[in-house]
Amino acid sequence: MQEIVKQHINKIVQISHEEFEEIETFFYKEHYKKGSYLVEAGKLATYEFYITKGLVASSFLNEYGKNSILHFAAENQWISDIESFNTGAQTRINIKCLEDTEVYRISYQDKEKLCAVSKKMEYFFRKKSNDTCIMLQNRIMIFMYTNSKDRYDKFMALHPSIFLRVPKLLLASFLGVTERTLSVI
Repeated sequence: MQEIVKQHINKIVQISHEEFEEIETFFYKEHYKKGSYLVEAGKLATYEFYITKGLVASSFLNEYGKNSILHFAAENQWISDIESFNTGAQTRINIKCLEDTEVYRISYQDKEKLCAVSKKMEYFFRKKSNDTCIMLQNRIMIFMYTNSKDRYDKFMALHPSIFLRVPKLLLASFLGVTERTLSVI
């Protein structure tokens, strides 16, 4: 595995070279072309993905045909359909590559095995899960208590590098506004 993955893990837990050699046997490196899907609605989300290069978006298509962007993930971020990955239920979301993307993926079974043999990695994944819960809670509160301009400003402040890489239509969907409203902001 790349040094970048080891550095990412070491931000939360300190692992030795030997520990890392064992950890890396649970992950698989993959490359996806722009437009490819990491996860497709109606299937199972059998992996969690750590992005080392590229940009992806998770989206949900409702019964009226409206596609809503749930989340963007870029370098040094994790993404999956949390529900499907952890329960084995069919996924209701798509995760699509907006750029050529490189990931390290881990299956549910391998993650469980890794956490059973490494308390450090169990702690690492718990911290990453907590971070995701906090991010989702903040996203809900922003939608409940802010207007579109404030949501836009918050996104710009938190994700300036992603803003420049995301098509305006997808950004508008993420912010819950039309493309026309976004152009006025």
